[in-house]
Order: sequence, then structure tokens, then C-alpha cells
Amino acid sequence: MTTIAQTNSAREGLILPDDLSVYIGKKTLVKLILDAIAGLNARASGCGAAATGNPEFQPAMMLTLITYCYSTGVYASTDIELNMQHDRMIRYLCAKNYLNLPALREFRRYSRDRIKECLEAVLRRVWDLRFCDVDACSTAGTSDLGVSFGLWLNASATPDFTAEADQRIIRAVRADSMAMDW
Repeated sequence: MTTIAQTNSAREGLILPDDLSVYIGKKTLVKLILDAIAGLNARASGCGAAATGNPEFQPAMMLTLITYCYSTGVYASTDIELNMQHDRMIRYLCAKNYLNLPALREFRRYSRDRIKECLEAVLRRVWDLRFCDVDACSTAGTSDLGVSFGLWLNASATPDFTAEADQRIIRAVRADSMAMDW
């Protein structure tokens, strides 16, 4: 069954679905996000993210939460808040604290580059895990065996993970903008 989000993803030229957990599961997705954040922290040690003003919501937790939500097709801040009641993983990532919507929006605004880098790393890793033979396929999406989905889809190109990460952030900004207009 094709969802509206999958149809929109295809229309926008995105290859991966809005909800990456359908490919790899929620726990694996969170592990990939934590690995991506660890990689970002290793490359940019001492690079501080914007403070949220709420001591319960530290930058690493906010980055994990936002990356998880954008990786599962939850873009609007109000939807993230509502999913705290329905999605156990989001509740777990928030440590069962009440989500401060202005802090979430502020963090996204001031940490957009880090969110984008993290999303890009997660998208690339999901692509590798889902469509590439891990031993034979590099992050470029090519396989020596020629069996990867990436080769079947387009032998000369891999998805533009940077553009896809940027599109997910743009969707979140648009969703919040539309919600504020009502």
C-alpha cells in the first residue's frame, strides 16, 4: 500500500521513503543516528550547538530526537509533540520530559547544519544497509557484484543524500510555518 508520503517522496525525486524505519526498524535507526552523532562530535569536537534554554533538553538529545523524527517522516513540531503520546521511541528519546515546541524550533533554526549532516550520514548508512552488499558496496552506491538496488536504479549515480536531508528539513520548516498560519 502506497502512502501519501511515499508518493510525495517519489514526486520530489527522493529515493528513500519518508519513514526509514520500514527498512531497518526503529532500534537500528536510533543506533545509526547515535553513531552519526558520535561521528559528527569526533570531527567537530568543541563545536557547540545552540542551547535550548531548557536544561532537560540538551543539544545531543535534541539532535537525536529531530534526526529520528525527520528520518521517520514526522516533520512538524506539533506532530513531534503528539507522537510523544503514541510513539514509545520518541518518548524514550525525550526521556519522558515534556517537549518545549519553541525550544525545538529554535534548536532547528540554530543547528540546521548539524541536523543536515546527521541526517545525511543516516540516509547514506540506511542506503548502504538496505540496497548495497555491505562487503561489496561502498558508500558511493556501487557494487562489484552488480546486485545492489542502486545499480539497478541508476548505474552512474547514487542518491544525493545532502539534497534529501535538506528536503526533509525544508518539509519541517514548511509544516511549522503552515501550522503557525492557522
